[in-house]
Amino acid sequence: MSKLNGATVILIGLATLAIVGYCIYFDSKRRKHPLYKRRLYERRQFERLLKVPQTEHSCSPLNAEVVEYFLQRVYLGETYFRRNDWNRAVHNFSNAIMICADPHIFLCKLRRIIPKELYEQIMARVRLLVHTSDNWSRSSCQLSNDSNESNRTQSEIKNGDY
Repeated sequence: MSKLNGATVILIGLATLAIVGYCIYFDSKRRKHPLYKRRLYERRQFERLLKVPQTEHSCSPLNAEVVEYFLQRVYLGETYFRRNDWNRAVHNFSNAIMICADPHIFLCKLRRIIPKELYEQIMARVRLLVHTSDNWSRSSCQLSNDSNESNRTQSEIKNGDY
């Protein structure tokens, strides 16, 4: 192994110092950016939102499946959003919102992360899904009431109570 002379050692030390100084400078510049703390806070809140609290109820297979489905929909929505496939992103995000335990928090996070146009499309789809599910539940209640009435009238006819 060859011996390094003093000038080479000094040049290596100065190059290392320059690289470390460069890294420190840009890190401090990044941390001083006005939006850095807000984005960091939002990212941490979103990560906390995705974490599932460990309770007795969350151990059941049904809840685990629902949580897994929710996380999968959020992941797919993010993936399609990054690929600029907004239709699929809207579909997956709206499905995640529909099964979310607390959709208000999830919607607040989404509103900050995604563009306004995409958020409006998601909200329109969620409104449509809620309206459709309300109509479906009302119609199923009406069908069950109608079937009860028809059963009653048929039994009244058989018994001659009409």
